[in-house]
Amino acid sequence: MDRLDLCYEVATIIYDICTTLFGAYCFVLWVKPFMADGKKARHVGIVYAVGMLAGSLAPFYINAMFAYGIIIFAAFLVMGRIDRGYAAQKLFLAVTFFCVRWQSWRVVACISNETYLLTKYLFQSTDGMVWFRIYAIRLIVEGIIGCILMYGAVRSLLWSYGSRREHMNAKELLLLIMPSVSGVFAYGVFRYYNYVYERDSGRSPFDLYGSYDLIILVYSVVCFVTIFVMTYVFRQWKNDQEEDKRREVFSSQMYDLERHITEVERLYRDMRMLRHDMGNHLMTLEELYGQGEYKEAEKYAGALKREIQETSPDSKSGNPVTDVILSGRKKEMEEKGISFDCEFHYPPSETVNAFDISIILNNALTNAIEAVERERESDAACEAEEGQMPCIKLFSYCMKNMYIIEVSNRCDKELILDPSSGLPQTNKSGEGHGFGLANIRHVARKYYGDIEIGKEVAEGEQRCVLRVMMQLTDAHNR
Repeated sequence: MDRLDLCYEVATIIYDICTTLFGAYCFVLWVKPFMADGKKARHVGIVYAVGMLAGSLAPFYINAMFAYGIIIFAAFLVMGRIDRGYAAQKLFLAVTFFCVRWQSWRVVACISNETYLLTKYLFQSTDGMVWFRIYAIRLIVEGIIGCILMYGAVRSLLWSYGSRREHMNAKELLLLIMPSVSGVFAYGVFRYYNYVYERDSGRSPFDLYGSYDLIILVYSVVCFVTIFVMTYVFRQWKNDQEEDKRREVFSSQMYDLERHITEVERLYRDMRMLRHDMGNHLMTLEELYGQGEYKEAEKYAGALKREIQETSPDSKSGNPVTDVILSGRKKEMEEKGISFDCEFHYPPSETVNAFDISIILNNALTNAIEAVERERESDAACEAEEGQMPCIKLFSYCMKNMYIIEVSNRCDKELILDPSSGLPQTNKSGEGHGFGLANIRHVARKYYGDIEIGKEVAEGEQRCVLRVMMQLTDAHNR
């Protein structure tokens, strides 16, 4: 190998290393928002860089499509290893990046082929160093263009798709991944026919047909636009779904509130009727006692006591709306065989809206009841042996100017929280799952507070605890 050939080889190696490292950076940029620990996303970039550099050093021993397939699979496994869950989304990220990478550098290759033909036409020099300098300049320009295209493509897709960690069902994955899969297979088809043509004719189709470059260029652009549009439409569709579910949840809450208000009005109407008749009841008791009818008077007093109890809610929280909510939930739990330990007191502040508190209580207790039922179904045998009734606990208390509502239920399973939202991860998708906690957080933040979810050990058992913190000040109204 002479000195000039060595210069060409060194320049090519430097080009491959630089572009591969920048590609690794773009890959990290692409997957980082979807990782629980963004710092660990660099491991995905390392796997990509090592795989691509190893493939460039042995291009004649491993089929390019096979090598890229191995790298895609390796990147997918690394993402799954350092951040469990959301497997379908991670597969979409891995395949889409490799398709976008191919499109970016395919555009560069088309531009490079045309500029090479133009350079051959303009320069007739026989000096080898002149052509090496031209080659080096071309590599620099191509590298800059390729990096700009790849970076711009990743940024564009992050804008269109967003950066939300979410579960995908099979249909959603298929919808999002098919444009990228078609692009990857198109890459394999182009490489195969280029190889066959060069093997049979000894010349490259790029040198013979200028329109060939144009066709591939247009296809690359169309393929990327398809991916961009598909991710954008998918995100808008998901946002519309969530908005519809929010409206549905809100409508359900309004219906619950209307039902609670109706119940409160009924209770107060019964109590007013009871108070109206109280004078007559007292006169009747006086007459019975005056006539010496003590047994009849005792029966009459017992019936009056039962009537008073029936017209009064079981819970005495300090607010008629929350009284009705807690009484209704207590009856629901009794029917489902769940014990309810309640020490809830309405916040001592006129700035707190009863509707907001009803949203917190309804959603928190609904989640707790569902969690207990799931836990009981999965551990029915153990519960039967223990003979214990599952218990949901509700407390409220004040710490300085903070009002705290605490709801807890037994939880033996591992509780995995999403670092980006602080809410529990779930394998459920769709059906509006997770809106209850989101609504609770929305109310808490309205009062300059927040929510906290975690597992704690209380009375010898593991419990999932939800704390809702709210400031009892007039600051949020100013």
